[in-house]
Amino acid sequence: MPCQLVVFDLDGTLADSFDTFRLCLDDAAAVHGFRSLAGEDTAHIRRMSSRQLMDHLGVPLWKVPTLAVDMRRRMFERIDAIRPFPGAEATLHHLHRHGVTLALVTSNTRDAARAVLGADTLALFHHLHCGASLFGKRFKLRELLWATRLAPGAVTCIGDEIRDADAARAVGMGFLGVAWGYTHPEALQAHCDAPLLGSLHELPARLLAPP
Repeated sequence: MPCQLVVFDLDGTLADSFDTFRLCLDDAAAVHGFRSLAGEDTAHIRRMSSRQLMDHLGVPLWKVPTLAVDMRRRMFERIDAIRPFPGAEATLHHLHRHGVTLALVTSNTRDAARAVLGADTLALFHHLHCGASLFGKRFKLRELLWATRLAPGAVTCIGDEIRDADAARAVGMGFLGVAWGYTHPEALQAHCDAPLLGSLHELPARLLAPP
C-alpha cells in the first residue's frame, strides 16, 4: 500500500536536542530528587528505552507526568540551542511537494516545534499532535487514524526511540527508525524491521520508491 501519511517525531528525529535534553534532565534531578546522569557514559544511556531510563534514574511512573511538564518548560528555556538536523526542512518540503500528507506527533509543545522548525516549515504539517505523554504516543496515533480514516498500512512513522517503534507497531503503522537520534542505532535497530535511515536525505527515496 502506498504511503499516504508520514508521521514525524520532533526531538531526536527532526530536532537535534539530545544535549539540551541531558542538561535539562540533570537540572531537574536536583529539584525532583532522582539520580543525575552527570558523568555517565552517553552510549550506555542511549541504549536504554524510556522505561529503562526512568528506572535507571529512580523516577516512579506516577511522577513521570509532572517531570515531563517540567522538562518541556526547561527545554523551551534553552530552545535557542536546539536546531533542526541537516536536511530536515528540505526533506519535509520534498515530501509535501510530492503529495505526501505530513503529521507531527511529539511530547514537546507546539511553541517548541515552531521555534525549532520555523512557522513556514511547521505549516507543512496537516496534523499536529503536541504534548503527547511519554508513553501515550500510541493513543495519539490511534486518534490520527480516526481523524484521517486511513488504513494503518498507508501510514509510516519516523522516529528515534524504542517507544516510537513500539507505538507504531501497536496500531499497525509502518516505522522507519533514524540512526542519529536519542537511541543508539544498534538498540533501535533491534526493534525495527527495516534498516535505519542514515540521514534525512534518504527518506524520500525510501517512501516514494515504487513497490
